Amino acid sequence: MPPKRKREGDASLAAAAEAARNVALHYSGRDQQSNAQRQLSPIYHLRCLNNWVKSSLISTYVHANDRVLDFACGKGGDLTKYRKAQVGSYVGVDIALESVRRDATERYNGGDYNFPAKFIAGDCFEVDLVKDGGLGVKSFDVISCQFAIHYSWSTEERARQSFRNVAKLLRPGGHFIGTTVDANVLVRKLRETDGLAFGNDVVEVKFNDRLKNKLFPSSLGPFGHRYQFTLKDAVTECDEWMVPKKSFVELAGEFGLELVEWRNFHDFVGGRLGGNNLNGNGNGIDDSTQQSIKAARDLWRQTAGGKLPEDSGMSDDEWEAARLYAAFAFKMCGSSQAAAAAILNRPSPGAPKTIDPQDVLVLDGAA
Repeated sequence: MPPKRKREGDASLAAAAEAARNVALHYSGRDQQSNAQRQLSPIYHLRCLNNWVKSSLISTYVHANDRVLDFACGKGGDLTKYRKAQVGSYVGVDIALESVRRDATERYNGGDYNFPAKFIAGDCFEVDLVKDGGLGVKSFDVISCQFAIHYSWSTEERARQSFRNVAKLLRPGGHFIGTTVDANVLVRKLRETDGLAFGNDVVEVKFNDRLKNKLFPSSLGPFGHRYQFTLKDAVTECDEWMVPKKSFVELAGEFGLELVEWRNFHDFVGGRLGGNNLNGNGNGIDDSTQQSIKAARDLWRQTAGGKLPEDSGMSDDEWEAARLYAAFAFKMCGSSQAAAAAILNRPSPGAPKTIDPQDVLVLDGAA
């Protein structure tokens, strides 16, 4: 009979894989919305903010001709951001098979993109993307994971596999960027509320009875701290896992990644726009910072249909929901000579071409 700890570990991995499949099926089952439909959403302005944060990260860390790997690419919604960044090539990976095979390929084929793309259906937090996905070692300048890395923290092995893939695939000096849920805010809000749930008209977070004393089991370490997340017009009671910043940074460091920035969305907005909220005006700061603020505001206008931040129309509930998220960026360690050589020796990406949905590589974990 296998040891109890081994059996419990296997059960935990199986439960994590099942939860990941459920998330995949949820997103595959959602239809793409038109621009008109998106503007009617109760979280339209929050989505604009989320897109602006992603665009800001991409404009900062992605450069012309970069090779980009997009973890949890979903329906390919960030492809236009990478076109604006003038990337050299793009690979998107997502667990949701139909989101990739049906929606992402259709978006790419119909978008007249000037860079070649490849799509893979599989769980990038479970499979080895070099061995099983056929991706080359150190073959990417930027790896992005938007609103998804928390799905890897259901178990230590999944979290380690996510960083193992990053470490194998990211060149020296390359960047790992993304967005996730801010665990510090989750814990603070949980301890401030009377029960095990908190939220408002657009968002709700629920913890289970195991946390009725508001203390997190030390036996789990930093992994496996589950909650249910509901965002109106997006997800309903979806299982997610907390990503403690300290543990996230420490684990990244084990794989050669050093932290560049980690900011709660409220701080990210304030930092980019020169104030503490959407109305930052940048008074009393130097010319270089003023130019950065102007660029950020111009980017906001492009993201939000021509509206400036102060005219965005974001509700208090949406702004409070934004507090639940954080943006991050890491840099892969390595000498400046190795980084320069990796850029200089990049192979030609080739020409863009139409992708047949049946050409999507399907790996373990796809659902």
